[in-house]
Amino acid sequence: MQTNVRSIAQERKEAYMGDQVTNFEINSADPPKARRFYTSVFGWKMNEVPQTGYTFVDTDAGGKGIGGGIGPLRGPKALVTFYVVVRDLNATLKKATDGGGKVVFPATKVGPTTTIALFSDLDGNVIGLTDGK
Repeated sequence: MQTNVRSIAQERKEAYMGDQVTNFEINSADPPKARRFYTSVFGWKMNEVPQTGYTFVDTDAGGKGIGGGIGPLRGPKALVTFYVVVRDLNATLKKATDGGGKVVFPATKVGPTTTIALFSDLDGNVIGLTDGK
């Protein structure tokens, strides 16, 4: 009997492992300096998009890690944000606010195929969401 219960639980776990962390973003008062720092520390490859002030980061982890970006500050202090792929941005924002979090940046299309949103948790940490399209 225990084997069947364990087997069912294992199947449920394998069917849905949770929402995937897809990328990170480092905001800096001096993005060029931050790029040099992270390149020297980790050997990350940088692809700057001059007209936006944003730089895409390739961690070159052989498919085992995630990429990200370095951009200018969006508020009064530097921060690191990770992004989670979710099925429904607005539903996830509602869950966050229902739990005491706050919407920092509402669901907004930022590229031809990408929509993001940001919320802060109970301690003020900012978490990014993306629809993964």
